[in-house]
Amino acid sequence: MPEEKVLQTLGPKFLHIYLTTPIEILEQIVPQADKKGYRAIVITCDPPHERIRDFVLPLFEEASKNIDPDLMKNMSIPNLNIPGIIVKQPFGTGSVTWANIECLRKLTQLPIICKGILSPIDAELAIKYGANGIIVSNHGGRLVDTAPPAIECLEDVVNAVDGRAEVFVDTGIRTGTDVLKALALGARAVLIGRPILYGLACGGQDGVRRVLDILKRELVYDMACCGLTSIDQINKDILYKH
Repeated sequence: MPEEKVLQTLGPKFLHIYLTTPIEILEQIVPQADKKGYRAIVITCDPPHERIRDFVLPLFEEASKNIDPDLMKNMSIPNLNIPGIIVKQPFGTGSVTWANIECLRKLTQLPIICKGILSPIDAELAIKYGANGIIVSNHGGRLVDTAPPAIECLEDVVNAVDGRAEVFVDTGIRTGTDVLKALALGARAVLIGRPILYGLACGGQDGVRRVLDILKRELVYDMACCGLTSIDQINKDILYKH
């Protein structure tokens, strides 16, 4: 979808970038973000370069067998027409340090949100170098084998941040109960990826609304089961640990 249409939709918009993108490209993109109405810059911090092991998506491979060849002829990537962007080489130099965030901070006054934080130490460093928000995420478990679940890291990161930045969480949010647990552990909000795409694939825009409505109704139901009537009442007292 062209960026112009995205910006016409309701709700806050975040511009998502990778720190591995060459700085000369970021210098073109980032300063325009606040002028276009974006509310924040989200940077994915956890993939330092293209991984060596295989990148297999069985569902995509199976689905690709049923794609109409004519469809591919009419596809375009209107948001990737900036000189210097090469789709096959999205990882730039492969050199990422905390100084990258510092450089990004100089390019924009918008809040910067670091996605892919699991460690309290990394959360501290992100804030030190200019981040205004943290997304606790293990990238769907696709980057490092045996990485801990994001939900298990959330409370430690929240405690380390101690109100100095907003803390969000993603990875594996599939039910209203998942949302409730994340909020109880201190997340400001949750981010949802695949369920939205499932709804989009099955029912288009109405399918996306349906997914969000299901999650909302599940959350309200689960809150009621815990004796809660508002989001502000959610806290970790409702949780049980073995």
